[in-house]
Amino acid sequence: MSHEILTENLGLTDKEAAVYLSLLELGSSSIKPIAARAGLRRTTLYYFIDHLVELGLVEKTRTGGRNRYIAKPPEELILLQQRRLGALKDALPQFASLYNTSTQKPRISYFEGVEQMKAVLWEETKCHQNIWGIWSGEEVAELFGPELLSEVDAARRQKGVHVQVVRIPEKDEPFSTFGEHDRSNRELRYAPAGTVFPLAFTLYDTGKVGIMSSKKEGFGILIESAELFAAMKTLFDAFWNLARPAV
Repeated sequence: MSHEILTENLGLTDKEAAVYLSLLELGSSSIKPIAARAGLRRTTLYYFIDHLVELGLVEKTRTGGRNRYIAKPPEELILLQQRRLGALKDALPQFASLYNTSTQKPRISYFEGVEQMKAVLWEETKCHQNIWGIWSGEEVAELFGPELLSEVDAARRQKGVHVQVVRIPEKDEPFSTFGEHDRSNRELRYAPAGTVFPLAFTLYDTGKVGIMSSKKEGFGILIESAELFAAMKTLFDAFWNLARPAV
């Protein structure tokens, strides 16, 4: 029940909930015991525990040259929800300005910070047949981490959605899900050497154009516009023809 409350009401992932509950039981602990109790690999645990620190649910200290972690009191869960509600109330005017009931005008959604930017990434799972994108693998991996990228990519592959992606060779990062088994659903090309492309740009067959900045600027945008989509698809096709196929 505690696990379900954390995931369904507080929006934590299954693994984040497992880490927080483990820390409640362990008290102050180093990484190894937390990983063992939560059933996670130590290499992936850091991603989840760092997010819990950001949320204010876990405190990180350094003792004897090693990091130690301790869960904040459960009352902090209520404070987290109150902070989120306050932030939502503050943002309502911005949301109202974005809301547009007219089908003739574009819909523009703006996301700030890594957590909100995940909405742009998850748009992949809403597609039906095709995705087209230009990505810096290094920037995207730094933003979201391998665990989330693998989860989204697995959902895409399960739906049989085909993706054409141009990556920047000087800033490429191999992802574990991009293997032989996926070649039927993915075409990969590399941009010409020296290409500078600091944003991740994606076209979804939901009719939306997605833009994600690097972690430095930390913003994402989803734009639903038939005219913009058509224009950006033309630009993508031109760039695709310039790019070299991956070997």
